[in-house]
Amino acid sequence: MEVSYNLRYQKSNFSNKIILDKEGEVIIYSKGFRLKGKGAADKGELINFSELKEFYYRDDRIFFITFNKEKYTLSEAGTQFDQLVIDIYKSRNEFLMDALFMKAGKLKAEFEGAFQRVSKFGKPINKGNGKLRLYEGSLLVIPSKQDAFSIHFNFVNFYEFDEDEYTLKVVMDDGTTIFFSQTGNDFEFFQEKMDALLGGMYETIVNDVLKEAFMQFHAATLLKLAYKMKAGKAVSLKDLQKMDKELAKEVENFIFQDEVLKKKMKFLREMVDEYNVYYGIARDEAVKNSFIRWVMYAIPVHNVVAFCILPRWQQASTGGQPSVAKTDRHDTYFYRIIMEQGAPADKLEDKIMEIDQALVNLRFVKDPCFKDKRELRHSPYQYAIRKLPYLRILRKSYVGLANAQDPDEWIKQAKEVLKNAAV
Repeated sequence: MEVSYNLRYQKSNFSNKIILDKEGEVIIYSKGFRLKGKGAADKGELINFSELKEFYYRDDRIFFITFNKEKYTLSEAGTQFDQLVIDIYKSRNEFLMDALFMKAGKLKAEFEGAFQRVSKFGKPINKGNGKLRLYEGSLLVIPSKQDAFSIHFNFVNFYEFDEDEYTLKVVMDDGTTIFFSQTGNDFEFFQEKMDALLGGMYETIVNDVLKEAFMQFHAATLLKLAYKMKAGKAVSLKDLQKMDKELAKEVENFIFQDEVLKKKMKFLREMVDEYNVYYGIARDEAVKNSFIRWVMYAIPVHNVVAFCILPRWQQASTGGQPSVAKTDRHDTYFYRIIMEQGAPADKLEDKIMEIDQALVNLRFVKDPCFKDKRELRHSPYQYAIRKLPYLRILRKSYVGLANAQDPDEWIKQAKEVLKNAAV
């Protein structure tokens, strides 16, 4: 896509002093746009969407602010203003869908419809009309004049179609509610596709992950676990015990095949009860016949939540014994429970959800969860660490890392990190 519009643009510094005021044009590309003054000698200024911190329009003007605190104002587009806004958002939204990891799997269908988002406190977030793209693991909402957003099926708590009102209600794990309507004659097909994708997700988890790891358990028991452990989401030991006590034991055995790991994690385990121990298991897409296994401890008494993604567990392809990657390193990351007032336990659920979202949505890549943004400058996570709310808060709360090979040294590191996390 490459389109251009004639207009006037201004550039201001962080003190709102105008340092550039030109008549010219904006040329819109797939990953940004160029502002160019009149005349062939003016090469203009290229702005990538990745550089934009804020972007909005009001009346007949478009405003955007870069991360370097430069402010631009586009105006005097005349009768072409509405189409200019639509074209900029069209390119910007295609960028956002990739940069913020909204797509999950292959595209399955696309519809037109209306949406309305409401926060967990009942306050409106936004509403409008746009395209509804269904992927294997997510629903993307792409408005014509707003930023796109996604609904990851792994974090859908509840959804319900109202066949009398031709609407869909989706409630997310974080309490956000989204209403969909005005899908017209496509309503039944929309419902059919949603049901098939969400139902197929649980079937895939049971058949491709849980049956292979816990083949001795009945499918109905594994389905209960699949509802909780979508794509490797953390499930508390207490919830596992409620499902099936034998299954809870087997999950722990599956996680702790390494005695060195067991000794290290025992230090954290002794600080918490079964409500605050979490386990996650997912298929590792990067390595054939491999699993991602991880463990998390919520420790409100020390104001932290810690997690460790374990060495890869690989199923033997010829029916032999499964093998674990040989390493004595078990990098464990500690995050402070941030709160304005009250006790750490009050905000525990939010911190666990932040970790869950970061790891599951970014496919268990740890770097964006803790590395300095300068180290991630040329990584695919550069924009995500600036714009995904849960990832920004998680990074801000990072306390430290325990990664020694020797268990006693690891415990010393962990003790030091816990001391630094004190309220």
